[in-house]
Amino acid sequence: MAETVVESMPLVKPTVNMAPQPPLMTYVGLPTWLWMGENQWSNVTGSATIGNTTVTVVAEPIRVTWDLGDGMETCTTAGRKWQKGMSSDEQTDCSYAFQHVSDFEPDGVFKVTAVISYAVNWTCSGACLSTAGTLGEVPGFTSDATTIQVGERQSVVIR
Repeated sequence: MAETVVESMPLVKPTVNMAPQPPLMTYVGLPTWLWMGENQWSNVTGSATIGNTTVTVVAEPIRVTWDLGDGMETCTTAGRKWQKGMSSDEQTDCSYAFQHVSDFEPDGVFKVTAVISYAVNWTCSGACLSTAGTLGEVPGFTSDATTIQVGERQSVVIR
């Protein structure tokens, strides 16, 4: 019954946000901030009742996996939103430093997506064989893809 509830739960399809925000370009080796809306990083619940038995399921976000085209990054929070005017001392707990330029990718950009993984637990009241259990990890929906152009900055030293 708990598995059926999970199948009907509105697990989140995250919104991809980055800083620098496309269409701005980022650069090889520069930390690119990654985040989604805070409201997208919250527990999702669902329940079902058959007769006098009710099963309640709670899906708790445990990580988001970012596919950045150039590599993968895993974060255990929604990330921190970058805001204009922040000092260069500001930090985030979710970022990625691209290792390659995107020049050789289709359209000269990397495709970026994200998916939240949930720890799913259930409780049962009424005529139950067990009062609680776990369904383990369940992936949410993959975000719509966005793209980012990655360039490279080089210095020339003249003596």
